[in-house]
Amino acid sequence: MEKLESFLQSLHKEQWQEVRLGEVAEINPKETLRKHYLYKKVAMDNLEPYTKKVYSFGIESFNGGAKFRNGDTLLARITPCLENGKTAFVDFLQDDEIAFGSTEFIVLREKATISDKDFLYYLARSKHFREVAIKSMTGSSGRERVQIEVLRDFTFLLPPLTIQQKIAEILSSFDDKIDLLHRQNKTLESLALTLFRHYSTYKELDSIIGDIVALQSGYAFKSKDFQNFGKDRILKIKNIQNSIIDIINTDFINENISKILDSKFRIFGGDILFGMTGAEIGKMGIVPKNNETLWLNQRVGVLRGKFKGAKYLAYLHLTSAFGFDYIINAASGSAQPNISAKDIENCPFYCFTESELQSISSQISPFFEKIIQNSGAILTLQAMRDILLKAIFA
Repeated sequence: MEKLESFLQSLHKEQWQEVRLGEVAEINPKETLRKHYLYKKVAMDNLEPYTKKVYSFGIESFNGGAKFRNGDTLLARITPCLENGKTAFVDFLQDDEIAFGSTEFIVLREKATISDKDFLYYLARSKHFREVAIKSMTGSSGRERVQIEVLRDFTFLLPPLTIQQKIAEILSSFDDKIDLLHRQNKTLESLALTLFRHYSTYKELDSIIGDIVALQSGYAFKSKDFQNFGKDRILKIKNIQNSIIDIINTDFINENISKILDSKFRIFGGDILFGMTGAEIGKMGIVPKNNETLWLNQRVGVLRGKFKGAKYLAYLHLTSAFGFDYIINAASGSAQPNISAKDIENCPFYCFTESELQSISSQISPFFEKIIQNSGAILTLQAMRDILLKAIFA
């Protein structure tokens, strides 16, 4: 932290120049793609909240949409995607390759000798920029969009190019470490899944998930219970992200309310949460190792294992193709699908003996314990990066 404080003190912001975004960046730069030809496509669903990297994309026939190259920033312009932190940096294309994406993207590109591409990405991630973009939204309820002209006129202090590059280098070092840990977690989960499949290949689905875990639904807080500050955080369905639970971007409750809550609604590092309604139904995530006071909101459930490692077996099964199909088919309600705790517990499961369950869980648990530890480290790195972001773009 001392090095970061020393760096911030060396920035000499009094030498920075006030500019409009449209003067130092290209917004939705013109590119050409041939219609009905196949190109890489990034859909809105391919962007993960508050994540720099684009981890997935499709190959589709081009018939319109935002066009971009490596080094461009993709900014969601529609609610609630912008509020949810969908902003990404493109770096997965070949040299001179052009790809396309959702019509709901705004594309930002640096201007040579004036702005740095990574610096522009972090500007778009800054709190002030996001607040201005969100406030500019117009349109019908639920379909509000950012006004491009407001972004063109967005004013901010721009440092000299060499300082921009240094700032981007330091911020990118945090995101690179975060990316490495995310990749490690994906590898660890893949190894755990391979073991689980090895043991379950020739087993019959003659048991149910409820034999090894119980699902506890969250507490039905009232809207008046929520506040923007405090020590006690509330985990909602929106906090299930990237297979990890976002425990930072939360609402809070008054400590007087938490004092009367049953401890069964308290959430800890290593817990596994389950989305029980709407578009997030079946979505699951692991709570990072942390020192926060966390409570579970309604529409979200937590898996409570009946022996050590049971929740990890249930997680692997419920996130499989079979588990997801079961969840979708068991859900009720057309406009807003819902699934009950009992329905989840009734999901068919493999008929393992008690000794087999103990053996599998003892082999799989270390993978998940490392995932939980890595997730805690990701949380710390994100917090440090965001403190730096706030200090630079205040």
